Amino acid sequence: MVLSDLLSKRLVILSGKGGVGKSTVGMALALAASERGKRVLLVEVDAPLEAARLLGANPVGCRETEIKPGLSTVNLAPAAVMDDYVRHAVRIELLVSRILESPVYRRFFAAAPGLPELMVLGKIMTLEDARDGWSRRARYDLIVVDAPATGHGLSFLKVPLAASEAVPVGPVGNNARRILKLLRDRKRTALGIVAIPEEMAVAEALEFHRLAIEEVGIHPAAVFLNGCHEPRFTPAQEAEVLALSSRAAQGRLAPGISLAGALLAARRHIRRRKLTRFYQARLQRALPLPLVSLPYLFGDSLGADALRALAQRLEAA
Repeated sequence: MVLSDLLSKRLVILSGKGGVGKSTVGMALALAASERGKRVLLVEVDAPLEAARLLGANPVGCRETEIKPGLSTVNLAPAAVMDDYVRHAVRIELLVSRILESPVYRRFFAAAPGLPELMVLGKIMTLEDARDGWSRRARYDLIVVDAPATGHGLSFLKVPLAASEAVPVGPVGNNARRILKLLRDRKRTALGIVAIPEEMAVAEALEFHRLAIEEVGIHPAAVFLNGCHEPRFTPAQEAEVLALSSRAAQGRLAPGISLAGALLAARRHIRRRKLTRFYQARLQRALPLPLVSLPYLFGDSLGADALRALAQRLEAA
């Protein structure tokens, strides 16, 4: 099972085109893992709207917060992660205050290429390695990372490679090499690609898969096709819809519901269902990866019930 394979890892990273529902898939995956009894942490990177809201929780910010038993979330802002690193490295409060208040420090952090991403990845590595007190048990059984969208996501993953090559010695280079080793370790880490059944999203998913392997040496483990329109009619019913539409059939199905309007909605669904099937087949042909199809959820808002529905689909994948 795809879910069992993913949950055997320590770290699952999700990336995909903006707007494909990475945060939703990440939260559903984290929820499915927690309901299997795992201690899970969902990591978001500077998210303006935190996924915790989908379960009715308040924003948690940069501190790990348990939002339901076994499921915690954290939203890592790069600047705050860097400040925490300074506090940990310097330890003398007076010096820490002077450094953090220095405009030179702020300019350096803003201008240094790749430093924010490296700090965030370093924090994720620290969380993956965290242990509880005397038991030395891993604090989290699984960490799910909602990484930046594909273009930025690839740059995000390439930072430790660039840093390890640019800084051959010293703590920065050593940490970059440790991060890169973790990202490339298929026994500990899985990279998932999220898409929706639309041309740009699928094209970016295919390109991201190629570049992740060729430029970073990370082999994706699965692709999630979110927002799939599933069949709502039998083949005979679809044929009848198309036949009635071709004859421009008129009438009413109920007060205020015209037959023409219902047929238009039905044809749109049939078209979306065919597009879903087309992109499912395209991804299956192009990528040597398990494909997990998640349904389009009809509703005014996305909440706990919808997340559980997606978690159940992941469980069945």
